[in-house]
Amino acid sequence: PPLLLRDGFESQMVKSPSFSGASETVAKTPPQAVQPSPSLSKFFGDPASTNSLASDFFDSFTTSTFISVSNPNAGSSAPENLSSLSTAGGERSPGAAEPSHSPGMEKSEAGVSTASLEISQSPKPFSQIQAVFAGSEDPFATALSMSETDRRSDAWLPGEATRDILISVATQQYSTVFVDKESLTMPGLKFDNIQGDAVKDLMLRFLGERAAAKRQVLHAESVEQTFVGLRQLISCKNWRAAVDLCGRLLTAHGQGYGKSGLPTSHTADSLQLWFVRLALLVKLGLFQNAEMEFEAFGNLDQPDLYYEYYPHVYPGRRGSMVPFSMRILHAELQQYLGNPQEALDRLHRVKAVCSKILTNLEQGLAEDGTMSSITPENRQASIQLWGSRLGRVMCSMANCLLLMKDYVLAVDAYHAAIQHCPEQEPQLLSGIGRIFLQIGDIKTAEKYFQDVEKVTQKLDGLQGKTMVLMNRAFLHLGQNNFAEAHRFFTEILRIDPTNAVANNNAAVCLLYLGKLKDSLRQLEAMVQQDPKHSLHESVLFNLTTMYELESSRSMQKKQALLEAVAGKEGDSFNTQCLKLA
Repeated sequence: PPLLLRDGFESQMVKSPSFSGASETVAKTPPQAVQPSPSLSKFFGDPASTNSLASDFFDSFTTSTFISVSNPNAGSSAPENLSSLSTAGGERSPGAAEPSHSPGMEKSEAGVSTASLEISQSPKPFSQIQAVFAGSEDPFATALSMSETDRRSDAWLPGEATRDILISVATQQYSTVFVDKESLTMPGLKFDNIQGDAVKDLMLRFLGERAAAKRQVLHAESVEQTFVGLRQLISCKNWRAAVDLCGRLLTAHGQGYGKSGLPTSHTADSLQLWFVRLALLVKLGLFQNAEMEFEAFGNLDQPDLYYEYYPHVYPGRRGSMVPFSMRILHAELQQYLGNPQEALDRLHRVKAVCSKILTNLEQGLAEDGTMSSITPENRQASIQLWGSRLGRVMCSMANCLLLMKDYVLAVDAYHAAIQHCPEQEPQLLSGIGRIFLQIGDIKTAEKYFQDVEKVTQKLDGLQGKTMVLMNRAFLHLGQNNFAEAHRFFTEILRIDPTNAVANNNAAVCLLYLGKLKDSLRQLEAMVQQDPKHSLHESVLFNLTTMYELESSRSMQKKQALLEAVAGKEGDSFNTQCLKLA
């Protein structure tokens, strides 16, 4: 492996669209009386960039609160404050997901929605009914707007066997109690606690008990046992504690440890909790654990994952409870387990459904292919949403192909993504250029970077300038022209002093120019001036490597970095970058 990590050149820096997927734009609805339950569909920005608010991780796939389905497995021993997973929210921002990145595409080039969600305890069912009429001058128009947003986001095409069961339930040919168990999902926790703190363990080993006692991180039991507490843990990067809290909330819903294989009922919120838990496990690198818990959900097409399966709870509501991002995660997980071909197969199935839904909309039908009178505005919003979702699937397929080193097909997939997400053309063209840089085709990379400059001429502001300068810097890096690369990285820092990618790469250029002291000073200044945002693992890896080159006192300097990390980072921090073990 190379001595130092350079953002933008290592294949392992391929970002997964389940955490930074193509933009999804959903029509914004006014605050409604029946309030949204939150979703955690977009996750975890690159720590090298700004530390986003927890609200950035929420983009809601549901807009109406649910009335909890009583589960046969829900134990009466659950604490009072865990008995309901319902939440109600204030005004919702359907957060725009970050564009998919090819290797090394920095987050500073992507816009992220930062509107916040205020979540309170769900009102009782009767007060919900009263609130419908209290919250709007025209309650019927409000309800219609809600149902349009629900229909657009929840739409999915079930398989033939699942469709037959849903039709039978809808026409009351037989009750859901007679549905074969083999056709249903019966999930449960496979393990109950993964809490731990590697940073504190290192402090005990190298700094002693007194220093370790100063390390304070949030635990699952120290926050509110609701989505509010879950957001709090994620925003503090306490992802292990967040996994544990998801488990507690699912246990209260009757899907806890030891409940796998037992009959259960799903709600919109329980599926969101499963998605959050599984996404956190993948983010923590616990792929086998995620695979174990995903197994009960099969191919995410079982009838009990659809609203139509619960006609008394969701009267008149159609579509799937499964968040779209959960489908992407289900497919992508296989590539992390060493089965990229299976990941591609699953992504192709998701792509086929998205394409069919788009075709239905363009032919004047509803998403599910039925005759429906959708207004032109709502039809256009649906086409935009499903086009962006199809682009997101294409980006995910491209990343999978990159992992398989099939560069030709990967580039084709990125071009297809541009067709569906034209607003992301500069970022995707930059990514394609960097693929060619990685395989040593400098001329083709330069051509793509020139195309980016033509497209960004129409853009105003910092983002376009930063993108162009970053591409020029990477082009010089690919030619081993470190002096010119450093000049462009420095120019980026002049207009955007907080750009961690440019700062880190400028320091690497100084090192290769033989200026070790200057390189160290640049990285140390970056970490000291803004530790909250600059304690990125690749930055710290570079810094500890330079300490080893520069001084025999590297161990003491690494321990000082450990103390800085202890004060700012949560339980999910990867301590391997400190090179202390």
